[in-house]
Amino acid sequence: MQINVTLQTSHAAPCSAVDAYAALRPKQAVRRAVKGRTVVQESDYAAHSMLLLDGWAALSKTMPEGEVQIIDVMLPGDFALVGAEVAPVAAFTVEALTDISYLAVPLEHVNGPGPEHAELRRLFTALLVTTQARMSELLLRMGRSGACRVAYTLLELYVRLEQIGLIRNGRFRLPMNQHKIGEFTGLSNVHVCRTMRRFARDGLITNFDNQEISLNDLNALSDFAGVDLTRLRKEIFLRRPQ
Repeated sequence: MQINVTLQTSHAAPCSAVDAYAALRPKQAVRRAVKGRTVVQESDYAAHSMLLLDGWAALSKTMPEGEVQIIDVMLPGDFALVGAEVAPVAAFTVEALTDISYLAVPLEHVNGPGPEHAELRRLFTALLVTTQARMSELLLRMGRSGACRVAYTLLELYVRLEQIGLIRNGRFRLPMNQHKIGEFTGLSNVHVCRTMRRFARDGLITNFDNQEISLNDLNALSDFAGVDLTRLRKEIFLRRPQ
């Protein structure tokens, strides 16, 4: 489904790719997908990029026997290079974890001669670098304990949501059940459940009935994850040159 609307950028970070694209293409068709829908299927034809406006989406790979590994979670303002003109095959599946709105950005919208096109290319390139940075952080922990992987996942989501103003009173909505967290961390549902219960029992997190969670002890979770939050923020967020 796609609808022609004037782009809104309420959840995007200042000077974001969404802002730059909205200035260039203010009436670009916005597409929508309901929770659980597959937006792009791995190995299908794709020669476009994706810019998420609202909601959460998962990028995943699937083994021949059906096992799924989520390789990244997109939040509002995030960018994914789904396919390219000389490589028009989707390298991953894109699934809506919530109802989402997004832009399918064709190559010709980025490759214009003007300075606004150059700025958009610069921002998209920077977003690809930050995506690689956070994917590398999770990959680094795949051989570590379940507590390490779950703690890192919660912290990464927390700092990213904080950056775009979606933390409220220390709480945020986590629309990923234990199965999805397991697909992201490479853990079984049982292992995720035990780890989350342990964190809750020790007072590190609080789970609420409406899919909300609070992280009560960032330092303790950082110790489990083996991460320095200050350094992580520097690596996974865009920064304007001083």
